[in-house]
Amino acid sequence: MAYRDAAAAVHPGTAPSRAEVLAAWLTSGGDERIALDPRSGLNRYGCGPAPDGCDAAFGSSTASVISAEAYEAVGRRLDRLLGDPSVQGDDRSAYRAEAQQIRHQLAVLCGLPAAMAENIVLAASGTDLHLIAADLARGAGVAPLVTVMADPRESGRGVAHAVRGLRYAGCSPHGGACAEGEPAPGAIAGDLMAVPVREPDGAPRPAHAVDADFERACLAATRRGGPVLAVLLDVSKTGLIAPTPACALRLKRRLGERLTVLVDACQFRLGVQSLARYLEHGFLVALTGSKFLGGPAFAGALIVPECAARRLRRAPLAPWLGDYSGRDDWPAGFVGRGVLPDLPNLGLALRWRAALTELSAFRSLPEAEAADALTGLAEVIQTRLDLHPRFERLGAPGPRRFGRPGWDGVSTIFPFLVRHDGRVLDAARTQALYERLRSGPQPVRLGQPVAVGVRDGEPIAALRLSISARQLVQALSADGGRRALAQRALDVLDLVARRAAEVG
Repeated sequence: MAYRDAAAAVHPGTAPSRAEVLAAWLTSGGDERIALDPRSGLNRYGCGPAPDGCDAAFGSSTASVISAEAYEAVGRRLDRLLGDPSVQGDDRSAYRAEAQQIRHQLAVLCGLPAAMAENIVLAASGTDLHLIAADLARGAGVAPLVTVMADPRESGRGVAHAVRGLRYAGCSPHGGACAEGEPAPGAIAGDLMAVPVREPDGAPRPAHAVDADFERACLAATRRGGPVLAVLLDVSKTGLIAPTPACALRLKRRLGERLTVLVDACQFRLGVQSLARYLEHGFLVALTGSKFLGGPAFAGALIVPECAARRLRRAPLAPWLGDYSGRDDWPAGFVGRGVLPDLPNLGLALRWRAALTELSAFRSLPEAEAADALTGLAEVIQTRLDLHPRFERLGAPGPRRFGRPGWDGVSTIFPFLVRHDGRVLDAARTQALYERLRSGPQPVRLGQPVAVGVRDGEPIAALRLSISARQLVQALSADGGRRALAQRALDVLDLVARRAAEVG
C-alpha cells in the first residue's frame, strides 16, 4: 500500500485526523501485541499510540508510551513522506531509503563506524531478531539447531519458540494468521537447553554456577554434531546478565564456528564500549528501541560483527522468514535476502525514528554524569525496597561485563516481591496488583510481573521498577531533576504498598 493511502487505511470513507493516521502507522507492521484494543485504545502492554503525560511511568523493562518529543519527530517524518511526490506509487523505494538512513544513524549513535550500517538487519520485534539469528546460526545444513540460553522466563515471551523455528504469535508482520507453537512451514525444528538463573525461591544463582551449567550445556550440544546458538542475556527482564561475557568468550574460543553467540541486549541497557567489545569478539547483538530507550514497542535491530558478516552475507536464508522479515529490512550486501518478499514496513521505520530521537538525546549526556545520577537513584530505590516491610528486593550485583564499567554498570531494573500479612503475594495476586495499578485513577506503569520461583508451594512473580533513558535525560536537564525523579520512584513504591492490601 502506498504511504499516502494511510488515511484510507484508518477509517475508509472518512477523513481521519493526523493523530489517527499516526496511530495507524505506529501500530502497523507488527503482530497482535501492538494492535489497539477498540475499547481502551491501548495495546497489550497497556500503552497507547500517543503521549499521555503519565508521571508514574516506570515500566520501560516492558514497554513505554511514546514521548512528546519522539511523537513530534515521527509526525514530521511522516508528513515529509506523505508530501514527497517520489513516494506516490513507490513505497518500496521510500522504505528502502528510510531503512538505510535508520541503519546509518543507529550505527553512528552506537559509536560504530558508519560502514557498520551495512551489517544491521531491522526487524519488528526482539523475538523476530531471535528467529533471524537462529536461521543465520543454523546455516544451510539439515541438522537441527540447539539453542542454549538462560531460563526463557527471563527473556521475551516468544523467544523459546522463535529459536526453535516455531510460531510465537497469532500473526506475523508479513504473514497471515497462524497458531502459536506450530512449526513454520519448511523450518527444521530445533532444540532448546535452558539454564536456571535463579534458586527455587527466586534468589539469583551465583554467576559461577550459571556459567558452569552453561558451559556443560554448550559442550553437550556440540557433541550432537549440529550447529549451536548460545544466547547471552544482557540484561534479562529482571536485570541479570547470564552467562557472563567471560564464559561466552571462553566457549567461542573453544568451539569456533560451531558456536554462534547472540547477545540479547534487547533491553538496550548497554553502553557504546560494551557494545563494541561484544562485536570485537564476534558476537551478534540484538537491540530494540522500546525498552530502555522508551520508544514505542516493536522496533528491533540485529548487528552482525564484521568478522561474521563476511561469511553470513553469502549465506542463504530460509524462505519462511518472509513472514517476519522483508527484503529491505536487510542491507543490500546480504544475498540471501532475495528470497524474502519485497514488502515495506513503514510502521517499523517510524517506530525506529521515535527510538532514535530518544537515543540521540541520551547520547548527548556526559557519561560520568549519567553514571553518577543512576548510582544515586539506585541507592535510593534499593534502600526503600530493603527497608519497607511490604517489599522484598530480589538483589543482584550491578551488571558486570568487561573491565571498568560505565553508566551501564549501574542497575536500572529493580525487581521486587510484594508482601501482605507477612507472606509474599503469589503470582496471581501480583498480576492482579499490576493490573490494578495500571488501570487506576492515577495509572502506574511498572514492568510486567516475571515468574521467578516458588514460595510456600505457590508460584511467585516479581514486579519491576525500571528507569528509562528519557527519564534520565529529563532528570539531568532541569534543576532539581534528580531529586524529582527519585521522589517519583519512591511515591510509586509507596502507592504499590498501599494497593497491595487491596489484593492480599
